[in-house]
Amino acid sequence: MRFVNFTLLTLALCGCQSAQKKGYDYCYVNSHGLYVGNYGHDPVHVYVNGTDACLSPDGTRIAYTDMGAPDHVRRIGVFDLEAGKVKLMDTACHNCYGPVWSPDGNYLVYNAMIGNEWSIKCVDKDNLHPLQIADAEDSLQGYFSPTWSSDSRKIAVQNMSGVYIYNLDGKLVRSIPFGQIDTTISFSSTSSFCLTGKEDKLVFWGSDGTAAVAAGTDAPAAVYVYDLATAKTNRISPKGYDCWRPVIQGDTIFCRGRHGNSSKENTYRMDMDGGHFKLAYKDKIDISFAQR
Repeated sequence: MRFVNFTLLTLALCGCQSAQKKGYDYCYVNSHGLYVGNYGHDPVHVYVNGTDACLSPDGTRIAYTDMGAPDHVRRIGVFDLEAGKVKLMDTACHNCYGPVWSPDGNYLVYNAMIGNEWSIKCVDKDNLHPLQIADAEDSLQGYFSPTWSSDSRKIAVQNMSGVYIYNLDGKLVRSIPFGQIDTTISFSSTSSFCLTGKEDKLVFWGSDGTAAVAAGTDAPAAVYVYDLATAKTNRISPKGYDCWRPVIQGDTIFCRGRHGNSSKENTYRMDMDGGHFKLAYKDKIDISFAQR
């Protein structure tokens, strides 16, 4: 009798586990393509026709920029890792890229060309309601590089002259001119600004103009932290490294980068104050993490 009961219990547990949706801890890109992985296990190669892969907070889907559609320049796709199926989102534009999941997994925010300028839009996970967040008509340069607050209620963007924080209704909550952050740092349309969990700091990247002038070379990229209360900026990535595209995971910052004159790109990690800087993922870039 004990054997029968144990067998039935085992079968029940197996049934519950198989019914659970499989999720992954992180995804990354290397020279061979896109991979998803779980800590302690071998990564899995994923094939999607696009770039800018971003793993959903529950680790079950990858949002990405879909390429090559005859009626779109670029559009947003979502690949279901368990079902192996792609859903193309109703993004309300013919050229959009760079999707980023909200931490609660309910929305995707992305760059969207409206007319001849770049705006910021987001769409809910059920693909029903594309929303306008930052309108290109409000900026001569357009808006770029959206990121989320940890509570999924605010979106930070930039327009080559400042950082702007919006809520999901498209209402401007706060703006910070670049000149207030640091006049020696150069920014591009891909420079991103990430609010910390307490929303008291911005983690961002830009080019170190001072170092470029001193060396007589192109400006290296570096990761910085801007304190919203004190209006002070500190570089946290070490000199001798080219670092960009920071991602906040808990109290740790991950960034894409390379050392010295090397062409090999890796992912590095550091504390919020730049401490304990070290190699995190060799020959792996564009890391994104689940929030499970």
